[in-house]
Amino acid sequence: MPANPELKQKVEEVLHENRVLLFMKGTPEMPRCGFSMRLVGVLEQMRTEYGAIDVLPILDPLREVTGEISDWRTFPQLYVNGELVGGCDIVEEMFESGELAELLGVQQPEAPAAPSQT
Repeated sequence: MPANPELKQKVEEVLHENRVLLFMKGTPEMPRCGFSMRLVGVLEQMRTEYGAIDVLPILDPLREVTGEISDWRTFPQLYVNGELVGGCDIVEEMFESGELAELLGVQQPEAPAAPSQT
C-alpha cells in the first residue's frame, strides 16, 4: 500500500527546508526513547543547528513515507541535505570516526578529558 501522498509531500518539503533534520521519538528537550536521546546528544556535541520532528503522533503513516523515501522505517532517522544518514548506531559510528563532523561541515568536538588518576 503506498504512503499517504499529502504526508509524503509534507515530509519532502520539511527535508528540503532543513539542512539537518532529525525524525525522533519525542523532542530534543524531552526525548521519548533512548536512541533518540543518544542522537540528540551527538547533535548537541556537534553544535549544529537542526530541525526535529516528533514521529510519535503519526508513527505508522510516517513509517510508510520514510520507507518509500529512504527505505528506512525505524526511528530515529537523521537526514542531511535531504539524504538519509542513518539511525542511532550509524550516526554514533560516524561521530566517533569524524565522518559526521565532515558531513556537517563543523569541527570535530574534542573528546572529554579522562578523569585523572590520583
